[in-house]
Amino acid sequence: MDRSVASARWRSAALLAAIVGAAASGYLLVEYVTGQAGVCLTGSGCDLVRASVYAYPLGVPMPMIGLAFYLTAIWLTIWGLDARPLMRVPPEVALAGIAAAGAIASMVLTWLEAFVIKAFCSWCVVQSAASVALLLAGVMVMRTHGELMQGHSSRTRQKAARAREIERSSLLRTARAGGLVAAGAVAALLAVGAASGGPSSSADPFSLAPAGSPRLGSGSVEVVEFADFQCPGCAALAPIIANLASSGEMTLVSRYFPLDSIHANADRSARAAAAADQQGFFWEMSAALYARQNAWKDLSGADGDAYFMTLAGELGLDTAKWQTAYESAQTEAMVNVDRQAADSLGLTSTPTLFIGGAVYTGPLTADGIRAAITAAS
Repeated sequence: MDRSVASARWRSAALLAAIVGAAASGYLLVEYVTGQAGVCLTGSGCDLVRASVYAYPLGVPMPMIGLAFYLTAIWLTIWGLDARPLMRVPPEVALAGIAAAGAIASMVLTWLEAFVIKAFCSWCVVQSAASVALLLAGVMVMRTHGELMQGHSSRTRQKAARAREIERSSLLRTARAGGLVAAGAVAALLAVGAASGGPSSSADPFSLAPAGSPRLGSGSVEVVEFADFQCPGCAALAPIIANLASSGEMTLVSRYFPLDSIHANADRSARAAAAADQQGFFWEMSAALYARQNAWKDLSGADGDAYFMTLAGELGLDTAKWQTAYESAQTEAMVNVDRQAADSLGLTSTPTLFIGGAVYTGPLTADGIRAAITAAS
């Protein structure tokens, strides 16, 4: 195959891989920023990944980093036809270099999803595949471009320059067409996500009890509670279900469902517990919030924040780390994932229990819940 043709084809392949990666990153970024539920081809995997501590490195949404990476790759792919060094590095070498860095980062993130988070985000997988394709194409662009430059005599340089102009025009057309298709696909996915109203509403144990949710006890039956820390009913139920879990009769899984419309500090208290969970103190913070509910429920925003920090200090947490987590977008996303799950299940009040995957409608007493656990086992 003619070296100029091979170079053009590999450059087009790199451009298309970068466009696919940018589209997946852009779609995820909209979900992260708006909190909108989206289309996930791996069940609740996208929600679990978004709620993990790896989704917001240094407080920056991971998809924003991915989008910047792929846009840079697109720019290098087209701009590289000028064959002018960037900071003394040929653009083809720069493209291959950032593609290698992106592929390594994608492999690390995929490993984390597989072995740490234990859930896969379908669009993260698309990004990973795009990064590997970009690496392959980027390396071949670097190789074929080098061969092409070596093969040009001084007499054919002008001809090569004209060929690059033609190739640039072709790449720009590809970029425009690919960009329009990608934008349409992202818009369609966002529309489908908005129409669905939220994550899957199937009440199976996996979607109800994500791996990252706080757990207490080792019983064979999981009892999932959607709770609001400012809810008096939740405060009354808390010691009952905690005792059942501690005695080994069940495994309690706690999920956040702050009812902001009726409880002014519902979201703040949920974030206080989620921030404590990141230091392994969820259940201590949960018990303290319920026990002192009357002390903080009517506090204003700043006073409430200060009270929760004082509570964190009394429990022995690192208050500086707790405050950083309390104010972070990552913690807010963790709360929002549970809120969206509750909304998708049609929940309107707290506390709501799921025992063995089914909604529990019996009395909120130790005997009533114990009977339901026995029936589910």
